[in-house]
Amino acid sequence: MRLQGQTAIITGSGRGIGQDIALAFAKEGANVVVSDIDPVTTLQSAELVARSGHATGCQADVTQRKDVEHLVQHAIDTYGRVDILVNNAMRIVPGRLEELSDEAWDATINIGLKGSFLMSQTVGKHMIAQKAGCIVNIASIAGLAPYNFAGSYSSVKAGIIMFTKQMALEWGRYGIRCNAIAPGFIHTPGTDGMYSNAEIKKGREAFTPLGRIGTGDDVARIAVFLASEDANYTTGSVIETDGGQNVGLYMAVPGRSFSGGALK
Repeated sequence: MRLQGQTAIITGSGRGIGQDIALAFAKEGANVVVSDIDPVTTLQSAELVARSGHATGCQADVTQRKDVEHLVQHAIDTYGRVDILVNNAMRIVPGRLEELSDEAWDATINIGLKGSFLMSQTVGKHMIAQKAGCIVNIASIAGLAPYNFAGSYSSVKAGIIMFTKQMALEWGRYGIRCNAIAPGFIHTPGTDGMYSNAEIKKGREAFTPLGRIGTGDDVARIAVFLASEDANYTTGSVIETDGGQNVGLYMAVPGRSFSGGALK
């Protein structure tokens, strides 16, 4: 087990990718602290994860410092320390930029970027004291290329990528590694409605070089790797977990296909 005895806090793990990461960590021997803003999903997810290993739940709003401090202290009181933090909590408020309200812009910024800062700063102080730790931020390929009509989502994910690199630079001297995962098209409970549309699913599969939509497990496996000793010399990196979606840009550009040896 690659994470045996390690304690991990995973934000936004009441469902979706966060829950998949929590399950994968538990199966690898980690003590998992499941956290979500919804107390019901927090409890339900913690109970599910506990079937695969050790887990506890702690409801928290990552935009509130008091909640963040309570969450981190809960992890320490329960398991003695924090070795791994996964910043996954996120909320997308879509809209056209010219019509986006202050509240819509702030909602995504506060949860995705401010929440990652508050969690990382609070956990980071403990990791600095113990001179060891690992932080994994869930970014997106939308942080590498703009995602239209998604409000501040791309700005947040781009900020998370740079925040990851800044933490890696400043905290490496304390033995703390900080990396990010940039998922592409991922089928989660939150995207069920979209991928139930056969046309949308087929179109997105065609846009992806590996020819399929990703799953939460695809992201979770990368998170396990980054949190483990297998990645002990990896920090400040961004791993694109997108089936080649980002490098497949020109697949959607007219005139970039071959037929009979000729470029069309």
